[in-house]
Amino acid sequence: MSSWVSVLEQLAALDPADFDPADLSDEQLRDVITLAQVAINRVSALQTAAVGAGEARTVHAGDGMASMKRWLTGHCRISGREAAVLVRGGRRLRDLPALTAAYATGAVTPAHVGVVTGAVTPARVAAAHEHGIALRETDRILTGAALALGPEDTAQAVRRWVAGIDPDGTLDDAAGLARVFRMGSSVGGRHYLSGHLDPVGAEMVHTALESVMNGHRPAGDRRTHAERLGDALVELCRQALHGGALPDVRGQRPHVRVTVDWMTLAAERSVPGAAELAFGGPIPAETARRLACDAGVSRILTGPNSLPLDVGREHRLFPAGIRRAIEVRDVHCVFAGCDAPAAWCDVHHVDHWAWGGETSCDTGALICERHHTAVHEGGFRVARDPGTADWHTYRPDGTEIRIRGPAP
Repeated sequence: MSSWVSVLEQLAALDPADFDPADLSDEQLRDVITLAQVAINRVSALQTAAVGAGEARTVHAGDGMASMKRWLTGHCRISGREAAVLVRGGRRLRDLPALTAAYATGAVTPAHVGVVTGAVTPARVAAAHEHGIALRETDRILTGAALALGPEDTAQAVRRWVAGIDPDGTLDDAAGLARVFRMGSSVGGRHYLSGHLDPVGAEMVHTALESVMNGHRPAGDRRTHAERLGDALVELCRQALHGGALPDVRGQRPHVRVTVDWMTLAAERSVPGAAELAFGGPIPAETARRLACDAGVSRILTGPNSLPLDVGREHRLFPAGIRRAIEVRDVHCVFAGCDAPAAWCDVHHVDHWAWGGETSCDTGALICERHHTAVHEGGFRVARDPGTADWHTYRPDGTEIRIRGPAP
């Protein structure tokens, strides 16, 4: 065993700065990546076995720690969740020799081991025994799944095993699955989402997002799956807000509220300025102009100390009649190459009303949220040919975007 300690000391002493990927061919790089994963798996298997033995011998008590989990968080500087998974694996792998052997050879990952050992509880092992299923058979079946599948699909196989031997426990688990969703802000202006859902809730959310994602994907769309999911989530919420079916909030329809100084709103693009969202915080003035293209606008007069003195009546831009006429004319987003349906579009002021532009059919254009952002924040421009009534799209450098081949 002392040789293992020596090997780990040598591994810990390696300097990553000595590794230069430029010295390797493409084939060698692929080999390094896969070999590194096998090494990670094997070292993790060794660590898990050591944690199991250490807990059984209460080695943590020698350092004054009450539990192996506490010892791991303090001495290895890992999270409590990671420590709990290690301790659980160390306990339960002793009864799963097939999985232990696969782990030791590096054939399965820590994630595989985590999903299996998390499900094979003593109570479920006992339930399986009552059904005539020996632990050795469970070990063989679940190890086979881990060897053939990724961690996510292995987790599905494990859940099916649990449902087969412990249906009542599965119902209890499902009843205790709370739906949690959090939104947090960063100093850089990004907003992060986190949480977890039960299987039924996740299926509903996934089905709704897939519907929005697959309902429109223009030719040449290079967004990643994650980017499309993010856009679909925002679009789903935008449609809900515009649909008018959401419950009222404090006596009025829910709406996105942005506060911006009039001089900032009316300034040219190059003039610095900012606006404020009620939840999202500061946004560029140009983003505020985009939101104001097709919105209700209320005037608030303030005194020298910024306290409101007078709140004027809301004026709705692009009333329903004009919007319907623009929808009939444009049918879908007018940005070159985009066919997002009218229901997904704002009405964009070609000449912004804050700069004196009119609110009429001639000055309005259907444009989806993604390309509305491109026009305002990205510097693109759409213009209508008075002779043909066709829409043209121009890049920030002034060149026109030409669609090659048939329109999507």
